[in-house]
Amino acid sequence: MICVIYGSERMLMDKKLEALKKEYNCSNDRMNLSVYYGENNKMAEVYEDLITAPFLADKKMVVYYRPLFLTGTKGKYEEEEKYFLDYLPVDNEEVIFVIFNDRSDFDNRKKCVKQLKKVANYYIYEHLDHYKVKEFIRTNMRDRNVTIEEDALELFMERVSNDLLHASLEMEKVCLYGNHIDKGIIDLLISKPIEDDVFQLTRAILAKDYQRMFSIYKDLQSLKEEPVKLIALVASQMRLLYQVKLLDRKGYNDQEIGKMLGVNPYRLKYVRQEGKNFTIQELLKCLDQLANLDEGIKTGRMDKDMGFELFMLKIKIV
Repeated sequence: MICVIYGSERMLMDKKLEALKKEYNCSNDRMNLSVYYGENNKMAEVYEDLITAPFLADKKMVVYYRPLFLTGTKGKYEEEEKYFLDYLPVDNEEVIFVIFNDRSDFDNRKKCVKQLKKVANYYIYEHLDHYKVKEFIRTNMRDRNVTIEEDALELFMERVSNDLLHASLEMEKVCLYGNHIDKGIIDLLISKPIEDDVFQLTRAILAKDYQRMFSIYKDLQSLKEEPVKLIALVASQMRLLYQVKLLDRKGYNDQEIGKMLGVNPYRLKYVRQEGKNFTIQELLKCLDQLANLDEGIKTGRMDKDMGFELFMLKIKIV
């Protein structure tokens, strides 16, 4: 039996793997579980394990994490592909061969990938959008007999974004606090992501509010945030404003834009509101200035701290 666990939601992928281990009674304790990694183990080594009968057990499981020869990763994989193709027709029912790939995409042009699709059971876990993560959190809290107010849930989602693993870990912490969660508890327990401060910094830059922009910038400096990183994040925020304005012009609503850009709708309403004050041309000019600043710092023509401060002072939005 061959199974492929594939996608970007690592938490759900890990849960599926654990479910398979339990279903087929495979574990380290029973000595019928082997684990290999594409970065360290060749397919020849995995192949020898696959064709070896289980020891003192009805079944065994062989898990191969991120086999590079199935992806677009550059390298010479002819021998590995040969061993893999040799095993596919065998497909021993006593052996559960699990291919676990949470990084590079499979290269669908390769023969081994095409053949794998014909014989394997695929379990695909793509990145969940805001609404699915939110419903996951709401359901799991309800299962724990914990209630959460709607505005608190919105703030929770704003702080954890659409990262299911992060959301799950933060949910564990919140549920330990009490049986009823309000906005104040979320604000107390879950720290603001740096993107929040960067968003406020971007707003101050666009509004030419020098006192506020330098106040936020000094706070970020105290947190040891590098100017080069801040430049990239500010540019990302401005690019988001630009994209939202384009989609808004085409008549898309917040929910549609949120899904297309992967943005929390709670944040999007503020992004849309902020974008009303600037034209697409103004935002493009800001992005151009940030690109020149980034190039100047990376080529050594400009000091990173002084360069960013001068950018904030000289920013021009016509």
